[in-house]
Amino acid sequence: MFFQNYPILRLLIPFALGVGMAYWTPLELSRLATLSLMSACWLVALLLQHRKTLTTTLLSGVFLQIMFILAGFCLTCIRFRNDNVVSFKKIFEEKPTFVAKIIDHPVPKAKSFKVLANITQSTDGQAINQKAVLYFAKDSLHPPDYGDVVIIRSKIAEIENFKDPHAFDYKKYMQRKGIFFSGYVPKNKWRKIGRFEVNPVRNQAYRIQHYFSRIFADAGMSGDEYSVITAILLGNNETMEAELKASYASAGVSHILCVSGMHVGVIFMILNFLLQPLEYSKALRLLKAILLMLFIWVYACITGLSPSVTRAATMFSFVTIGGMLRRNTNIFHSLFASLFILLIINPLLIFETGFQLSYTAVFGIVIFQQKFVELWEPKSKIVNYFWNLITVSVAAQLATFPLSVYTFGQFPNYFLLANLSVITLSFVVVVSGVCLLAVSFIPVVSNFLAWLLTHEIKLMNFLIQSIEKLPGSVTENIHISWVQMLLIYLCIIFFYLLFQKKKKIYYWLGLASLSGIVLLFDLSKILF
Repeated sequence: MFFQNYPILRLLIPFALGVGMAYWTPLELSRLATLSLMSACWLVALLLQHRKTLTTTLLSGVFLQIMFILAGFCLTCIRFRNDNVVSFKKIFEEKPTFVAKIIDHPVPKAKSFKVLANITQSTDGQAINQKAVLYFAKDSLHPPDYGDVVIIRSKIAEIENFKDPHAFDYKKYMQRKGIFFSGYVPKNKWRKIGRFEVNPVRNQAYRIQHYFSRIFADAGMSGDEYSVITAILLGNNETMEAELKASYASAGVSHILCVSGMHVGVIFMILNFLLQPLEYSKALRLLKAILLMLFIWVYACITGLSPSVTRAATMFSFVTIGGMLRRNTNIFHSLFASLFILLIINPLLIFETGFQLSYTAVFGIVIFQQKFVELWEPKSKIVNYFWNLITVSVAAQLATFPLSVYTFGQFPNYFLLANLSVITLSFVVVVSGVCLLAVSFIPVVSNFLAWLLTHEIKLMNFLIQSIEKLPGSVTENIHISWVQMLLIYLCIIFFYLLFQKKKKIYYWLGLASLSGIVLLFDLSKILF
């Protein structure tokens, strides 16, 4: 019944299985062989589909599932596998002079400029074509810009992990981005030799982001307040101090510093209100839908097309189309469709922690929040508003805490207090920021809004830092295995089904999952 309601899962699940096979197993299939097998499965499924018997229908479904497993496998291998790393490593060691194209805008660091480059060849003409993260020393020269072609004379090495075996797997994280090498370029060890045609969309998005950032700076915003507004509204958190980021993480509200579905939702709400006059005819509704999706995706590009923004933009696009057609769009359809589209574009997103937390939080809110709301119905509108905030926060935290604890090994104990005090304020900050950008051409109004926005962010930072300083604000050094994480999720699901279905089988399954979690803790103490 569930798959009949959401048929896209019949494609999404085998596709994700193929992605996992390519990522975790040593299987090797050439692209040609994989594509040939996919084509064969598709043809067989089409031939069987014409014969309307139960057996042929089942076989047709099986071949389609195999095709999507192979599709996930093939796309992941194309993005993740690099069999020539060893040979390129040898080239970099023997020939330390290369030609590179700068394929993204430089990011200023404390002592250098971080630049993403594509090393195309050695100076003797040997083709390379490898991405690398290069750190250019700060000096009197400007760093190489997006679109520059440069010659560099420096040591390029394979990215390695930190010595601590329990530390973040940085090497694999960069490999998922298709980056296997890094290097430091000292002063006077590079020179520009030309330009290449850049991606106009990315370049224009960067220019717009920089232009909006200048508006905030010109209006008088600086320091932590400038860092926060450019982070939560424009997706640029490079200027933010590490200490401030840590404060938000300890309070359990670090998601506020990332442009997410909430921010896209605010933009969508404002635009939808402004375009309300275009609701009176079919042609005008079409124009409204086009304008809404255009503005949403332009905003997504400006903020760097992060997974959370792309998911939200995709979901609101489905909502917009449904509104234009006068149909109610099921939120699960939008979520599954956006997830499938994003994984087709980049299958390796499924392994990114931010991507995982983003989707689990949204699914948690959709599944659990309404059930929590139904537990109590306050008569006061103000109390009801705060009750809804509490239920949203608890639902999101319930869905994400197993993954969060597994990944980060800590839990923010005052997450509810932090979310209650900050979510409303962050909503006000986003609205104020949008208004400031909209009236930036009126100095008196923009200066007043900048003053107001600065004090809103100061208040938000003060609340966050105060919560961080409370005794026992964070429980640290929590170590669970991936098996325990899955058992915690099973425990949550079974007890949720127990309250929904009122069947004893879910009670016993939930209890068994809980027992498994405790047993694994005891075994880990005995064995290690």
